[in-house]
Amino acid sequence: MKELLVIADPQGGKNTALTRALAIQQTTAAKITVFGFCFADIHNLAGTPYAKLSRNALQKKLLQQRKEQVEKTLKELKAPSKNIKVETLWCKHIASAIIAHCQQQPIDLVIKTGNKTGHRLYTSTDWQLLRECPAPVMITASKSWKKKPTVIAAVDLATATASKSKLNHLVMQQAKQLAAATGAKVQACFVITVPQALVDMDIVDASVYVKNKKQKLQQVIADFCAQHELSKEQFIVRQGRPEKIIPSLASKLKAEAVVIGTVGRKGVKGKLLGNTVEAILQNLYTDVIAVKP
Repeated sequence: MKELLVIADPQGGKNTALTRALAIQQTTAAKITVFGFCFADIHNLAGTPYAKLSRNALQKKLLQQRKEQVEKTLKELKAPSKNIKVETLWCKHIASAIIAHCQQQPIDLVIKTGNKTGHRLYTSTDWQLLRECPAPVMITASKSWKKKPTVIAAVDLATATASKSKLNHLVMQQAKQLAAATGAKVQACFVITVPQALVDMDIVDASVYVKNKKQKLQQVIADFCAQHELSKEQFIVRQGRPEKIIPSLASKLKAEAVVIGTVGRKGVKGKLLGNTVEAILQNLYTDVIAVKP
């Protein structure tokens, strides 16, 4: 990892994203660009000290204040003075600005502090980044990492398409990079999805289906493990629904991060149906990295 992009928390935030980036930088010497976003509607400032300022003067003043806030946070986190750049943007739509930046500049990882509500949903900014950002996106949980963390790479070895097969390898590579940067242990997992409707109609026997699937994929799994230097203990096969199994496994292994591939659906289809990664996210309480093909 050479180029990290961090979206700074609003004032008073936990700054988990920035903490993760600094931890990665310690072992990789990566360059960090911290984006501090700022926006205010001039029509809503009546009665404030800024009411008499012109639009340009207001923008300049607030951007300077925002930059000072971010720099103060970096100082409080004892960030090194080298290889960290602070940029402030007058922008209402954070995700669109980050996506545009990543389309123009090579970024190895975008890091943002997650904003979950009581219903365990992410903000629209989080979702847009996960769906559309061309760079890998890490949405961080609020908890601190342990000294010897575990990173789970969720792959789908049942796929027969070249693009999804490529995505599996990208997910594994991302997990290994993160593990190398943080001293984490890597675990790969693959969930065999049983066609429940056929099981319910007694057309398919679940145990037989899973056994046959494992036999069929035995060589595929062996080849994948060999390619990524994984031991048998590092590759876990489970049966069930990924949105339930992966969060459950993450909890059992006390994982700090889950790396998962997503095709990033857009438009009405994406908004109505969502992606498997989005369903998994609802039940995860770890950092998540979404990787696209």
